[in-house]
Amino acid sequence: MGFNKILIADDETDIALILKIQLEDAGYKTIRVKDGVEALEALARESFELLLLDIKMPRIDGLQVLKKVRDTLPSMVVIMMTAHGSEEIAVNAMKDGALDYIAKPFSNDDMLKRVQRAISYNRTLQDNHRLQQELAAEQIKTEAILQGMAELLVAVDTEGRVISINRMAEYFLGRSRDMIIGKSLDELLYVDLPEDVELPLRKVLLTGVPVIDSSYSIAGPTGNIPVLSSAAPLYDNSGSLIGAVEIIRDISSLKALEREREDFVSMLSHDLKNPITSIVGSLDLVREGRLGPINKDQREFIEAAEESCSEMVEMINSLLDIHKFEAGRMIMAFKQENPRHLLEKLATQYSTAAEKAEIRLALVISSEMPQCLIDRTTFVRMIGNLLSNAIKFTPEKGEITVEADKLDDLSGLEKRVPKGLYPVSIFAATGSFLRVTVKDSGCGIPSEALGEIFDRFVQAKNRREGKSRGTGLGLAFCRKVMDAHKGFIWAESEEGKGSLFTCLFPVNDEV
Repeated sequence: MGFNKILIADDETDIALILKIQLEDAGYKTIRVKDGVEALEALARESFELLLLDIKMPRIDGLQVLKKVRDTLPSMVVIMMTAHGSEEIAVNAMKDGALDYIAKPFSNDDMLKRVQRAISYNRTLQDNHRLQQELAAEQIKTEAILQGMAELLVAVDTEGRVISINRMAEYFLGRSRDMIIGKSLDELLYVDLPEDVELPLRKVLLTGVPVIDSSYSIAGPTGNIPVLSSAAPLYDNSGSLIGAVEIIRDISSLKALEREREDFVSMLSHDLKNPITSIVGSLDLVREGRLGPINKDQREFIEAAEESCSEMVEMINSLLDIHKFEAGRMIMAFKQENPRHLLEKLATQYSTAAEKAEIRLALVISSEMPQCLIDRTTFVRMIGNLLSNAIKFTPEKGEITVEADKLDDLSGLEKRVPKGLYPVSIFAATGSFLRVTVKDSGCGIPSEALGEIFDRFVQAKNRREGKSRGTGLGLAFCRKVMDAHKGFIWAESEEGKGSLFTCLFPVNDEV
């Protein structure tokens, strides 16, 4: 488009010259031609924002030029110029596509206003055209994305009738788009579903609140299929609810994997754990001398074998318990109590192993240690895991300290907790916490591993030893326990200078 460029087509030299001077003084660029033929040639050669076209001209008059322009340049803005007595012709020209007309003689101000208005109109027209093209391109792109999705996409109106679907929905339902649009989902997807199944779209249409990751089964080509679904409301420009959209994913393969995992867990429980228990029982008989006397070296080998078996059983138990936590089947008995006696019992229990490794184990309990809701079994196992790790990674003559006290303020902890382990918002939590810490003087943990060590099968490698120790399940179990208690756990460490594990249990009446 020729920005600020105007073509003047008028055979009257005086009028054309005045127009040219006036418009150029106003900042426009102008080209003047004397007849309709020259006007068409100029339009074919160059771009203009506006055509000022006289009706009566030699060779081809203005009306004929207007018709040709409409055929070849439909977006060209045209103002017709006419002498007195031919206004009716000019009005007809406007019906044929001219934007405006002005009668001769005209005032300079009147002409300038009409030119400015016409160019403003033209630019608005061009902007709208560009926006429409961009919108159309975005719509094509969006449609391509929606149609290419591996998930089913279904949009419904407020009555639950389908207003839009993608190809995957067509394939899944085994019907064409025309056969689906306008139908109720009750006829298409929700066939033979129990009445107590809470369907995301229905809930969204009733409440206007999005539903995330709802699972249920729908009728598929080969029977009921398990799906994971999310739905959200649709609103018009005024904010009125006009429907809802649902994205549905077939999770048959995930369910199959879950069944395989269940089989694996069952195998762990039966095919691995039971034989190990038998091995431990046999080793006990040998160690106790029931099968004949044993010497010192034999006893040490037997004790080492028993310790390895115990570690294997603990690993299996941790894996089984993590699975129970994730499946929502972990049975926990929460009770309001002060766990002082549990910590004292743990300190006594692990002091033997600590003394054997020539490590000093200390227990420091504050007189203000509060009561809180805890599950004894998992609490003991979790603190036991932390103590076992501390003994394992602390050298001879080292120290381990278990402390328990009350914490009333979480402010400042965000600087100590590894980034990404918990949302920053937790540090604004109010209320008191029971704080239990396990501190050792061992080899420490690399700083880059502090945010990952509570994930399953993640082992922090000690740079000095150049290898990892353990299975990466103990701390994962600890995290699950703290999550179940609605508490927090994290580690602080500087490699070569020991580690500090902190557990915070909320002091309240509910978990």
